[in-house]
Amino acid sequence: MRLVPIVLVISALECMRGVTVSPACKCISYESSHTKVGYFTSPNFSQPYPDGIHCLLYTFVGEKDEMVELTLLEFDLQAPFHDSCDDAVTMYLDLKQPAVNEYTKPDAVLCGSIYNIPSVHYYSTKNILMFEFKSDDIRSNNTGFQGEFKFLKQDLFSTNGDLVSNTNCDYIIDSKGKLRRGKFFSPGYPSFNKMKSIHCKYTFAGSHNQRVKLYFKKVTLKGTESSCISSRDKILVHDGDSIESAVIAEYCDTESLVEVFSTGSNMLVQLFAKTIKSTEGFEASYEFIDDSIYPSSELSSTEPDREGGSTDLGSPSVVDCDRIIRSVNQAGQPTVSGNFTSPNYPNPYPANIQCRYTFIGKGRERVQIKFADFDLYHPTKESEDCVDVDIVEISTIINGESADVDDFCGKAESQMVMSSGAKLTVTFMSFGALNGATRDNRGFLGQYNFVTNFGIETGEMANDSACGFIYNSSVTKSGTFNSPNYPGRYPRNTECHFMFYGFPEEQVRIAFTYFDIEGIYPCLGNTESDYVEFSNFRASVDRKLPRYCGGNKPRVQISDGQFFRVTFKSNSMFDATGFDAKYQFIDVSNADETHAPSSSGRNKEKSRHKHNKGRSTTVQTPPSSAAGNINNQQASDSSAKTSGGGGSPSSTSSNGICLSCTCIFMCMQVSWCFFASSFIILAASIVVIDIVVSSRSSYRHVFLICSKLISIKKSYCSI
Repeated sequence: MRLVPIVLVISALECMRGVTVSPACKCISYESSHTKVGYFTSPNFSQPYPDGIHCLLYTFVGEKDEMVELTLLEFDLQAPFHDSCDDAVTMYLDLKQPAVNEYTKPDAVLCGSIYNIPSVHYYSTKNILMFEFKSDDIRSNNTGFQGEFKFLKQDLFSTNGDLVSNTNCDYIIDSKGKLRRGKFFSPGYPSFNKMKSIHCKYTFAGSHNQRVKLYFKKVTLKGTESSCISSRDKILVHDGDSIESAVIAEYCDTESLVEVFSTGSNMLVQLFAKTIKSTEGFEASYEFIDDSIYPSSELSSTEPDREGGSTDLGSPSVVDCDRIIRSVNQAGQPTVSGNFTSPNYPNPYPANIQCRYTFIGKGRERVQIKFADFDLYHPTKESEDCVDVDIVEISTIINGESADVDDFCGKAESQMVMSSGAKLTVTFMSFGALNGATRDNRGFLGQYNFVTNFGIETGEMANDSACGFIYNSSVTKSGTFNSPNYPGRYPRNTECHFMFYGFPEEQVRIAFTYFDIEGIYPCLGNTESDYVEFSNFRASVDRKLPRYCGGNKPRVQISDGQFFRVTFKSNSMFDATGFDAKYQFIDVSNADETHAPSSSGRNKEKSRHKHNKGRSTTVQTPPSSAAGNINNQQASDSSAKTSGGGGSPSSTSSNGICLSCTCIFMCMQVSWCFFASSFIILAASIVVIDIVVSSRSSYRHVFLICSKLISIKKSYCSI
């Protein structure tokens, strides 16, 4: 049977007394005045629940300043049939009083197993939560559910800051007026918020000698199978107190245990969301940290900065070699690069030691490591395995946990390694000598760099993206770009955008000289693939262009118009070497001069010079709505292919007739879309052919007519 809405209003008094107000509806109630924590189950749990339960209401009522938290520990109901739940738990989370009726909108309907439901945690928006349990008349072996309830204080999820007047969720958090540390949340967290088109700003203002540390304990947004740039729900972290400040972190899916450090004393967090449903949003903490607590770390390995201790692996003499290296020293000056070495380098290092080198950056900074010299003791030269031998392990932080990046041993030739965030750890371990052998290996000389450009040396960094680069035709007509840290392995959990802005008569050409992206075609999220994608739009997916990953090297890409975007995205699981590519802005303006064929490259160059005359040499400002500009350029790719820069009148007529056929087909599609009569098809066909045959215009103009039809089709049809 299908779910039937509850018709009767269940009063609070009757619910709490356990009175049956209808033969079809029974009630089980819990009050915080009796207990703050407890458990609830379906009837007969853990045996199969009865069939024919038409209405069983569970009601939880707390004090006015409390909220209800439900955690489903076990959940096993009849599986849904054709997306319909005959046995179901229906949640009501936003209630002002403990009563529901046929007009009460449910916030969640749960059925199937615990793996089918969107979350195991549910929270009330106020002090009341109710859910209804129903089963149909068909007997099943499903055991039902068991859960835990808690009554929590609502102020546990209150932002420690001053709400800006006349706003719903803008806060100013000042280190002078509030505690040096505290918490902040998305509106309505951990339940949901009824606001539409949510835009919240959290401004952190520290003293001149302070930096801001943010710790996102949990981020749960709608997410997107594509990149964050096309997601409407996202968090942007700015390295300053203005939306013009550089974006240093961006989240649009599910993240946890993520740290972000400001460069200066201020930071701004923006939250964008269409809606926030139950269990969505974020929970985070902040701390204002004095720069003076960070000691200078640029020390030689013979005079280490000890924070923590080295691990004794059996040697009678313990070597103190742990170091913490920050991108800002005690005097507040940046430490962009430097060296670190094994103990005693270049002399042999001791046996049975462990040294940990921790690199901590700030803002956009990533840590880049390369070994200029590497010589570790390896007893079995034939073996390439780094097991039970002297070793250097490199790890970074991903979702709050240490993740291995690479291991080096023996006389390995290392490539550059880059952190996924602002922190990276290098651990060096040496073991005891075998069979009395002595070490004469000199160890290693490492080089570190704190970089903000992700190892991408070309283009201009964009402020509106954590890893974004702008290439303007007004600056250079051609060049190269590459994945982060190329030719080393790219960092995980990284998203970079390469924006190409040409002049109106230009197109963008992209060709890859090297391509190695971890993944399985067609490079979708369910395959846990990293990928490269292309788009003629700044902030939306271009569905006619496929993704690329693995060894599937992209063919040469040519934009439809003057703008083109290349996006690289890696996940948290694997990595590869990345890509190296070339770009070129192609001038297609001479396609308009098809009836005056050019006989030499000199004439083409003169024409190109004429169109370039008077252009500004300053960097172009990216348009505020790139997608809108691109719609006017949809046909330029085809025009470049058909124009050829010149040609004879006969070839012009031939090409025009071919285009006419295409145009007629487009007319038919557009007419079909609008259910127009066949007269429109015939009339459009006659006009197009007449234009070509009578030579009143070049096929370039025919193409413009066709492109207009294409634009109409794309705007109004879904063909």
